Amino acid sequence: MDFKLRRIIITVYFPAFLTSFCMGMLAPTIPAKVDFIGGTAFIIGLAVGAQGLGEAFFSIPTGFLINKFGNKKIMIIGMIGLALSGFLSGLFQNNLALYFALFSLGIFYGFFSLSRHSYMTQIVPSGYRGKAFSRFGGINRIGWFFGPVVGGYTAGNIGLDIPFYIISFVALFTTLIIFISTEPKIENIDNKSDSKPPSFKETILENKKTFTIGGSGHFIMQFLRQCRHVLIPIWAFSIGLGVEELGLIQSISAALDMTLFYPVGLIMDKFGRKWTSVPSIILLSSGFIFMTYVDTFTGLMIVGLLLGFANGLGSGAMLTLGSDLSPKKQPGSFLGIWRLFGWSGNSAGGPISGAVAQTLGNTASALSVSTIGVIGVIIFSFFLPETLKE
Repeated sequence: MDFKLRRIIITVYFPAFLTSFCMGMLAPTIPAKVDFIGGTAFIIGLAVGAQGLGEAFFSIPTGFLINKFGNKKIMIIGMIGLALSGFLSGLFQNNLALYFALFSLGIFYGFFSLSRHSYMTQIVPSGYRGKAFSRFGGINRIGWFFGPVVGGYTAGNIGLDIPFYIISFVALFTTLIIFISTEPKIENIDNKSDSKPPSFKETILENKKTFTIGGSGHFIMQFLRQCRHVLIPIWAFSIGLGVEELGLIQSISAALDMTLFYPVGLIMDKFGRKWTSVPSIILLSSGFIFMTYVDTFTGLMIVGLLLGFANGLGSGAMLTLGSDLSPKKQPGSFLGIWRLFGWSGNSAGGPISGAVAQTLGNTASALSVSTIGVIGVIIFSFFLPETLKE
């Protein structure tokens, strides 16, 4: 079947850019607001991890809602909820209330991201999914490139609450786009099957070894990635940098990250998945070690670039690994649990690194994170098989 990617520009790519832009705005804004209203390093970590925790906590229920009500309805509900959560995040001036607003923001962002993923799986034929998802990932990185700059600038020059209100407006605008756009007819039937989908228990039992080893590696990779968003701001504030300088560091790091997406895909398909995942986790762990020697803007910029490069090396690695490890027939339940491992690591990274920073110091936190990274290196290098088939 001939499939044109322009068919999903309005329903997939444009909303993906807008939502990734919004999430990028939060990177410098959340730590800055929590710090301004009196939050400690631990509270900053909790706030940064709230979104990921909301996504992880509601991942499985969201999947059932998508099956019952359809992709488009859940997507619209997600965008409306995202708008409300963004507005409340800007309105609240209490750390506890802010945390719950950010937690709900994560829930509704999970509504959008899961329904969008499900929709793309249904609408895009197998032979076009590589191009479709690679462009999807690239668009997300472009949004993350511009988001921190705009978020840092508006928070530093206009007001710490303004980025949240911008997010609310953009989410409502995206809702309108999704509502009025004509959804292409779902023609892909690759995932149809006459057999009953496996239950949650059956999926766990049939893949317990894969989840134990691969899921642990996925958890650690996402844990390290999220720790970047806590330790870089905490370190920046501790050496006297402002929110604008922080936003610049994060945005340039994201720029380097997004330039690696295309070549990384070629490497994974030609040489193997480990050729990107292992160097990625090694460099992530090294970046946190180098951070402990930094006390200037230039030094932290270099660390940010290293972490951005390391993260870029892992572009699509966990999505690809999950697809490789999943059963050929009816992989949905497997991938749902697989994504839960990633979201759990994402939500744990902020609170844990923030708690260690508050109790033992920033240096201890960075070194602890790098130690966890070493465990990930061992898992990816020696316990996970190479999943690229000859």
